Amino acid sequence: MFKKCSAVVPVCLAACLLASTAISQTMPARPDEGTRRSGNRLPNHYGKLGLSDEQREKIYSIQSDYRSKIQSLLQELEDLRDEQSLQIQSVLTETQRVELNKHLEEARQRRQTASNNR
Repeated sequence: MFKKCSAVVPVCLAACLLASTAISQTMPARPDEGTRRSGNRLPNHYGKLGLSDEQREKIYSIQSDYRSKIQSLLQELEDLRDEQSLQIQSVLTETQRVELNKHLEEARQRRQTASNNR
């Protein structure tokens, strides 16, 4: 039983890595906090309300407080997706995992080619 699992885990990890790399390549990168003007931005339409400087600072503070919580939840979501992927792949046979990896790599190459042609 453990010999089967020890052979499955590296394959699943490799497939998961390929999948997460493909996802990260398709998602646009967030601008660095240092490259943005102030790193703060009012929610849509709030700029039309004539907010005072004090109101703006309070809104920025609230956003800052929630930003770290949201980032933490996004990381947890990504970890859960990785875990789910590994469990799903553990159901596959070795032949199916090899075939899946082949399909994932082909899809990654198609995406890469399509992004290069833009």
